[in-house]
Amino acid sequence: MGVVTSRVGRCLTEPARELRHHSAPYRESNGTANCPALPCAQPQSQGPWEVLTPAVPERPQVERGYVTAQQVYNLLNAEAGEPALHNPNYILILDCRSAERYHGHTDCQTHCHTYKQCHLVTARASLTVLHPELGCLITQGQLQEYSIILLYAEEGHSPVGSEAARLDSPTLQRCFFQLSSLGMDPVILLGGLSAFRRLYPFLCTPRMVLLEPERRALTIYPSEILEGALYQGSAAQAQDYRIIKNLHITHVVNATADSPDAFPSVLRYLRLRLSDDTQQDVGEALPLAARFIAGALQGGGGRVLVHCSLGRGRSSALTLAFLMEHRRWPLCHAYRWLQERRGCAAPNAGFLRQLAVYEERLFGQRLTTLEDIRL
Repeated sequence: MGVVTSRVGRCLTEPARELRHHSAPYRESNGTANCPALPCAQPQSQGPWEVLTPAVPERPQVERGYVTAQQVYNLLNAEAGEPALHNPNYILILDCRSAERYHGHTDCQTHCHTYKQCHLVTARASLTVLHPELGCLITQGQLQEYSIILLYAEEGHSPVGSEAARLDSPTLQRCFFQLSSLGMDPVILLGGLSAFRRLYPFLCTPRMVLLEPERRALTIYPSEILEGALYQGSAAQAQDYRIIKNLHITHVVNATADSPDAFPSVLRYLRLRLSDDTQQDVGEALPLAARFIAGALQGGGGRVLVHCSLGRGRSSALTLAFLMEHRRWPLCHAYRWLQERRGCAAPNAGFLRQLAVYEERLFGQRLTTLEDIRL
């Protein structure tokens, strides 16, 4: 159990240094209204592009046995096969706080931001699964059916098993080692519920959501590719205003051939009418999307949703183009980063070939072997 990452290809990188390059000029693409050029962090030029120096993504250092709030958000909303939240056997979430905190009784209201955010959606009180004295209340076989077992307290940053952790969250530590003794591999939410609730209050609830019909009524959110900035999802999610509002989306890249821009009066759109076909030419779409996203995120005020029909192929190609150009990540690194956050991301072979050409255009050489990143 645990967070599984995908295999990716080999690539060459050089030490990062100060970068300057020229972006392709922005052109109107939705065919419905004039859209002025967005601000861009890099100088514009009509001449040839300068070669970028590749960089390696900086990953947060997380203690073994912990997962971040963003990882949990993406795990809950994962859409490989079926949405994870809809699958009762995918993730078991155990709330290791007091019963009063879990249920949101009166004394909980002084600790929760609001009464309606008293536990993480689908979480169960740990006492309903693991009794601190009598042991496991469900069979070891049932526990083994879960791909992930997640534990959380109100807060929590100390290494598992440390004296500080035992003092901060004794129930959580007891559950962790009890599960470990049964052969499980539980993980702990870094920062506890307070860290998750601060970022994703809409995925916290006072209700018990355990049965499959209740789970299937839950909203599935787009994957978070860059925390608080860049999201990737489906056309249905882009048309759900509750999702748009909860994620504070300001800009949308619509890569579908026929899904309309749902909220043109309140959001800024880039419309790229693409088909999910290996013969689809995305040579012009890649830099257009990359520049649109970069302009929206400049200054930290915007949030962008990139979508196609299912959020797998066309949207992945556009997201990868942005990560390559504006994060200076070679295709292999960008692809791994994306798949770690959206496991169902799967640009088709034609898109991958064109992304490899784009990589060579950006960095002056091929850095990724496509055969090594194809699943």
